[in-house]
Amino acid sequence: MNDGVLGLPPERVAVLLVDFQHDFCDGNAGNTAAAHRAYDFAAAAGRLGARTIHSQQVYDPAELTPRQRLREGPDSLCRKGTRGAELVLPPLPGARVVRKHRYDVWQSPEFHAVLADWDVDGLVIAGVELQCCVLYAVLGADEHGYDYAVPQELVSGIDRCDDGSNRAVREYLGLVHPTPTTAELLAAWRTG
Repeated sequence: MNDGVLGLPPERVAVLLVDFQHDFCDGNAGNTAAAHRAYDFAAAAGRLGARTIHSQQVYDPAELTPRQRLREGPDSLCRKGTRGAELVLPPLPGARVVRKHRYDVWQSPEFHAVLADWDVDGLVIAGVELQCCVLYAVLGADEHGYDYAVPQELVSGIDRCDDGSNRAVREYLGLVHPTPTTAELLAAWRTG
């Protein structure tokens, strides 16, 4: 039986903190609270041997395809060189920061390099925005053959979407990708 991330030693797991940046968290209490819970979890998992990867969306028109540029405007979030693109909390000690230019972290060569460098087999995915960046991270993990978990207490999204797309993604994750809680993950790794 495959226990997914619960069955992996923490040394083979990375906690992926998706886009906890000022443009996504400032003024959004749910996203900010999720950031603090996720950092606390990543620190606790790190003490048990897990690694942490911070993804950082950085909007830079020069890095986008012509089609992607059509969808972006002058008010795009996380613009290169702005406070909005900076992480809300500093990277955890020993963590790696990988940049991406749109929603999908799996499009980042830096991300693939870190997974290979650390010989990662599983991911615990935490982050914002639930309806796009987090969902892309989940679908990519599945597509690329990684074990993963998405503790519901570590993800959040735009407040105005809580009754619509965020709820739909939470239901999808709960039905299709049941996940242990952070307490269950830490307990499994402590007892090894």
